[in-house]
Amino acid sequence: MIRPPLAFIQMALSASPSAAAAAAQRIHHHASNLRTASLPSSALRQQAEEAMKATTPPKRHASIISENTTVENDTNKPMPEPLLPPKRVLIVRHGQAQHNPRAEAAREAGCAFDEFLRLMELDDAHDAELTDLGENQAQTARERYALSDVELVVSSPLSRALRTADLVHPPSESSESAKRRRIAIEHFREINGKLLNAQRRPRSDLVQKFPHWCFQAIPELDESWTEELESREDCSERGYRGLLWVLQQPEQNVLLVCHGGILNYTLNGHANVVLLDGRRQSNTDSESEEVRCVTKRFGNCELREFVITGWDSAGYNNGLSNGANQLEPVITLEEVTLSQDLSL
Repeated sequence: MIRPPLAFIQMALSASPSAAAAAAQRIHHHASNLRTASLPSSALRQQAEEAMKATTPPKRHASIISENTTVENDTNKPMPEPLLPPKRVLIVRHGQAQHNPRAEAAREAGCAFDEFLRLMELDDAHDAELTDLGENQAQTARERYALSDVELVVSSPLSRALRTADLVHPPSESSESAKRRRIAIEHFREINGKLLNAQRRPRSDLVQKFPHWCFQAIPELDESWTEELESREDCSERGYRGLLWVLQQPEQNVLLVCHGGILNYTLNGHANVVLLDGRRQSNTDSESEEVRCVTKRFGNCELREFVITGWDSAGYNNGLSNGANQLEPVITLEEVTLSQDLSL
């Protein structure tokens, strides 16, 4: 029976030496299955090796499922088989765009949402482009991370996300095969409405601007944009549908480029999405060093690595909120320690 990797690891690290060894063997077997399924994750393999040597439980991060709720995985509860098998997803927020500088600085300083929105309106621009800094952020990310194993690139259809994707992971060729592997879908566009930076260009314009992308699933005109700001519930549901779409694709290694708002609403606000912290604690970490919370909003061009899995909600009972829709799958996103070399 398959369990989320973090549950295995916590079992091994909190059990007696003999029980830890048995659990560690299960981790090793699970990691082997992931490799066989072409889902490389050096973080999981390293955790398995450490667990096999463990005799005392080191400090572990809790699994965080929302901004206000913290739970530990209950390893005593049986887990069902995955409904949608796990895959590796690298999520990147776009680089700094025209509407970001003042608004993001104020947000970092702790401003209210209304003030954040006001500043974005002052710097608003239709389908906002990357700033020079945003271009540099994306190019720096490309140099920092080797993404040669990415099989599918998914992006919001807004220009700042598409441009970021092209800079972080440039297309290798202009063939039809490459086009099918770079897909823009509406699910991952930013919180819709009110702001012009959230309004996309006509599909025909996008095809001319980004000819190596597939826009077949996108209507010609942006009929979904209105002068009213999209609700948090509608936005998170749209992001949830996008994650389901990713899980249903055949590729195992996915790069997803989208936006801070929809990521925040989807990962922290949808009842059928469970965010887990499976990061290793580095030997260089000190007690006084602050570890980023997994629920923290993505910074511009920040990359995080996840193992995502779909579960039958009828059988999944590990940290699920009471508001979950029992007729829809549960999606777990386990953030893992970012691989030093992402070209595994």
